[in-house]
Amino acid sequence: MALTCISVEESFPAAHYTNPRLSPAGTFHGHNWRVRVAVCKEGVSAWVVDAVKLREVLSDIIDPLRFSILVPETDARVWLGPDGLKEIIEESLGVKVRVAVLPYPIVSGEVVAHYICTRIKDEISADCCKVEVEESPGEVALYDECATPA
Repeated sequence: MALTCISVEESFPAAHYTNPRLSPAGTFHGHNWRVRVAVCKEGVSAWVVDAVKLREVLSDIIDPLRFSILVPETDARVWLGPDGLKEIIEESLGVKVRVAVLPYPIVSGEVVAHYICTRIKDEISADCCKVEVEESPGEVALYDECATPA
């Protein structure tokens, strides 16, 4: 299937952690996440979507993640509950903490890519969506709805 696509790219700083049993990256750490989103229509198309609109939608999705700690839904109570980590850090250190809860059991590049693609599809009319998320230079997660099964 031939596709015509348009893409935009943004970046945002945020911290996260994964399950330490899955990876040495299970420690708390941060990235300057780079996100590239492509939306596509089947066949030859002179107009997929306005790039300005796509960038605005992507920015709206990313803004709550910017300068945040990305936490899995399963840990939301630990961070946001009464006497949660957010409150403890803010009161103890006087440091403002932003927490963004993602509806997944862990937070990884793959999850962020899926999350962004799902949110893009809620706002943009396209046949499919591809999202690349780079956590570190040369380490890219890809969620691709456009790929045809082999």
